[in-house]
Amino acid sequence: RARGAGKASAGSLAGGAESDGAKLANEMRREGVARVDSVLSPAVALALQAHVDLARGLAEAAIAAGAPPGDLVADLVLNSQRCDLLLGLEPPVLTALAELLGDGSVLAPALARLVGPRAVLQEIACLVSDPGSAQQPLHPDTPFSETPPLFACFVALQDVDAQMGPTLYLPGTHTAAAHAAFYGQAVGNSAERHGLRQAPIAEAFLQTARVAYGTLAMGDCALYDQTVLHCGSANRSDRPRRQFYFSFRNPDVANIRPRSSMRLAYQNQFTLAELRAELALLVRGKKNKLEALAAVDFF
Repeated sequence: RARGAGKASAGSLAGGAESDGAKLANEMRREGVARVDSVLSPAVALALQAHVDLARGLAEAAIAAGAPPGDLVADLVLNSQRCDLLLGLEPPVLTALAELLGDGSVLAPALARLVGPRAVLQEIACLVSDPGSAQQPLHPDTPFSETPPLFACFVALQDVDAQMGPTLYLPGTHTAAAHAAFYGQAVGNSAERHGLRQAPIAEAFLQTARVAYGTLAMGDCALYDQTVLHCGSANRSDRPRRQFYFSFRNPDVANIRPRSSMRLAYQNQFTLAELRAELALLVRGKKNKLEALAAVDFF
């Protein structure tokens, strides 16, 4: 089931996984962002939350001891009091991925329709917004493309209220017209290609934009087209906001060079179909590539 209440919604999902995935994909094509409830069970979300906190501490210690930061954390739009932690394929991460993309998942069939089974796993990380983090500038993750190049899924690892800096989305801004209005010039220019926005955003654009906040319950997710305009809002609470995420890239879209917020050992290793097959082997206790890669990826 997905719900709205001032947020992007995939409508009522009450059928089977394939049927619901088709509905979700259609909503994504229209709006560019949708919320889906309860994609991760509370126990798995809590286990992943604890793992993220531990992994962050280990990463910070390793960086302090001289490890290259780029091996452990990704660069962000407005880094201060935020951490984009690159996650290894440890058991809490794999268990979460098995729930999110395994049998019965609504996300997997939706992604298969949006980017195809050949879509390449592009990111596995957790974005942590600490208390006091400021609002990011409004931005897309990738420039406009007639064929959407990437889709990402942000999963809340705790309840996220309005004070915790939820992600702000502008539904419907995954279009050429919206990008042209945002950048003040036609898509394809240098600023648009690099995600930069120097001049003030046109007041008329902001006045007409719809806004959706990612105020999610633990285990809910926001699925979004990475050309949609969005930003992390300010965390005015005394609690960190942890947002586990993964993304898939359409290999048929050329001239897009997105970042890969993922450990080097996992880059270009899995398509959506391959990842689901390996997760199915994992769930059945069979030998799989995921655990083999995890065994050689360490810091």
